[in-house]
Amino acid sequence: MGLTWAANLVPLIDQGKIEEAKAALQSALSTLVEELSVLPLPVLRAKLLLKRAEPLVEDGQRSEASNERLETLLNEARQQLEMAELLGYGKRKDFEPLYAELKKIKEKTGGGGCGKGWLDEVKAKLSKLF
Repeated sequence: MGLTWAANLVPLIDQGKIEEAKAALQSALSTLVEELSVLPLPVLRAKLLLKRAEPLVEDGQRSEASNERLETLLNEARQQLEMAELLGYGKRKDFEPLYAELKKIKEKTGGGGCGKGWLDEVKAKLSKLF
């Protein structure tokens, strides 16, 4: 019936074909797929913080204020991941690769370093975990 199942039912009802309308409705309802995706809030926040950090990681001309902002974003992303761990959304061993990756990024960017794709690995690991 597609997305216009209601339009297909009205003529059947108007013609008094109630049993056919019921069968058509049942057929339409049995083809619906409901998809639900649940993402823990700390994980969602960490992803958003990393998204905000990405332009700063790639910027080779960061100011001192931008360096501080980047460090804050990376620290807050780690805190959110720690919160997810504390809330039971995974075990320590699940989060250790993420913590290690964030530490590497902080070390690379600490002296003003920059690069494209530096957050790709941590984002991939986070997506794989959740």
